[in-house]
Amino acid sequence: MKPGGIDRLSGKIALITGGASGIGEACAKLFAKEGAKIVVADLNSDAAERVAGEIEDSGGAAMAVELDVRDESSCASSVDATVDRFGGLDILVNSAGVGYRNMPDLSYGERWDLVIGVNLRGTVMMTRFATDQMKEQGSGAVVNLASIRGLVGYPSFMTDGFNPYPHSKGGVVNATRDMALGLAKSNIRVNAVCPAFTATEMTRRTREDRNAYDKIVALHPIGRFAEPIEIARAVLFLASDEASFVTGANLVIDGGFTAQ
Repeated sequence: MKPGGIDRLSGKIALITGGASGIGEACAKLFAKEGAKIVVADLNSDAAERVAGEIEDSGGAAMAVELDVRDESSCASSVDATVDRFGGLDILVNSAGVGYRNMPDLSYGERWDLVIGVNLRGTVMMTRFATDQMKEQGSGAVVNLASIRGLVGYPSFMTDGFNPYPHSKGGVVNATRDMALGLAKSNIRVNAVCPAFTATEMTRRTREDRNAYDKIVALHPIGRFAEPIEIARAVLFLASDEASFVTGANLVIDGGFTAQ
């Protein structure tokens, strides 16, 4: 038992998309420490195997699955694999995501489709398949990785207005509300976290550009980027029974960015 008599995730089964890096990896490892059985689902199967192996080496229970959230059959298969291995599914964390600046050499339309396909369509698709299983069990919790970019646009020095990343995350913010309303009657909670800039691979190029980095840090009153574990702790709260009366919420974790 944890301090205060709270056993946060003991006996829970959690599927984490994008679980092989960044915030998803931080969630996978934190959830395992809190007693959950973990499915690390990622397009990078080698990295997923690494994270699952590290969890098991630390005494946790984990498995890796290759997942492309843009593909319906892949989404369905990841849920089936979870149930086959662990007997159910209690928590889905939709952490798989891509940023516009990290794209390969594609046309604007192709980049837009890819970002929307992973960040928004993938979130909704995974939630649909996961919650079909949760309905059978009678309960569940979904946490989506949105962004402050779903609430406010990029600063003018960073955008021409056509970056699909805030478009996709704005969709996740409202999809979270809508799915929460539709699934409440099935005892399934759906929430999201909205991080500001976080020190992950997605922001590596920005952090290496000293001029851009200094400008962006100056927009955070706390004066730095978030660390993945700081976002994972908020995801843990929303996924746990401690948040049993929380649904349809978009929890902002931004070092004061949107308070200005």
